[in-house]
Amino acid sequence: MPEAIVSFVARLRYRYETLTDKSAIKVNDRASTWSVKTKNPTPRRGSHLAKAPSQQQLDFWTYLGTVRDGIYKHVLTVEHPVHLFQDFGPRVEAFAPDKPKRWIALLYTNRQISSEAKAVLYANNNFHLMDNPQKHSALLQSFLGRIGSPNANSLSRLCIGFPVTEKTQGQPHSVTIRQDSLQSLALVREQCTALKTLEMQLYKENSGLLAGAREEDAQLVRDALMRIDAQLKTISSVKKIVVRLYIKDVPPFVIDAMQGLEWAVLDG
Repeated sequence: MPEAIVSFVARLRYRYETLTDKSAIKVNDRASTWSVKTKNPTPRRGSHLAKAPSQQQLDFWTYLGTVRDGIYKHVLTVEHPVHLFQDFGPRVEAFAPDKPKRWIALLYTNRQISSEAKAVLYANNNFHLMDNPQKHSALLQSFLGRIGSPNANSLSRLCIGFPVTEKTQGQPHSVTIRQDSLQSLALVREQCTALKTLEMQLYKENSGLLAGAREEDAQLVRDALMRIDAQLKTISSVKKIVVRLYIKDVPPFVIDAMQGLEWAVLDG
């Protein structure tokens, strides 16, 4: 990034960090999901810090849209995943271990900057669902509902719970995908139209018949994975599937079957 733009980013970050410096910023509408906690006091009403320098505003809008996007990306992209969770009630909260102080201050400026910045925020970060995997379906629905359709359609990387497969009742040699898992995949397919990488977390709670499977279950396991793969292929924008293993007793033949479907398999 050219030196002049780097200098401008620093001034812009300082300005909006100062203007939005509150003890807690909580947004609970469809435009955002964030709760950002800080310690510094709010500038006194009437102080010179509370005045928006019109020259900086004019300077910013002289940059082309692609340059502004580069500035947003520089300010809003974090290296590690953004973890999503719900403590109490329906509000979705986010935790990013390496986020800068007052990381998303740009979202609280004016409408145009906010709209442009949100598109970059959601397109350039990796969002991971936390909490009990059995609650991931509800968490995903809340997250997508609260950020709204334009922001959901900007997402490029998302990590959800691994779809749960079970033996079909009354048919011990047949498997089905559990309904809540199908609903999650449908949400991703319908609302995340720009998604490029879909990651799936495999825990003990959602491992279904995969963890501890025996060699004689190999065909059943392959059938289960192929059913999941068929669903994933309906999400046409996705180019990469990643499975993150959070259990240690996944048999090698299960991992081999996943890799045979061209899924990347990682530990944690």
